[in-house]
Amino acid sequence: MKKPIKVIVVGMGARAMIYARQSLSCPEVFTVAGIVDVNPDRLRTAQEIFRVPDNHCFATVEELAAVPRFADAVINGTMDRLHVATTIPLLKKGYDVLLEKPFAVNQQEADALLQCADESKRTVMICHVLR
Repeated sequence: MKKPIKVIVVGMGARAMIYARQSLSCPEVFTVAGIVDVNPDRLRTAQEIFRVPDNHCFATVEELAAVPRFADAVINGTMDRLHVATTIPLLKKGYDVLLEKPFAVNQQEADALLQCADESKRTVMICHVLR
């Protein structure tokens, strides 16, 4: 049997929590191994729900990117305007990233994200399921 995919969830708002809670129903498919949120209350709540250790909880993507890679992929649930700025450091770190639409808010950001994904040889997956 395959091991579950380990994911880090960035931005513990409503969108990301919908995805993350699925790990509780399907732990054989994926588990939440890390979380990132600027709001300390949301970070603490998510940490309790998903039983994430302190050393895998971060206030910023920069903090996450500063530690060795410890998961297979990232679910980026930040606000739309932050998608590209919070995804590029994670692609460079070696993570594949799942983004809810829109993956960018303008052509310049879209180009930068696609270039980074290509250069880092990482995958960016775009979801429209919460539309």
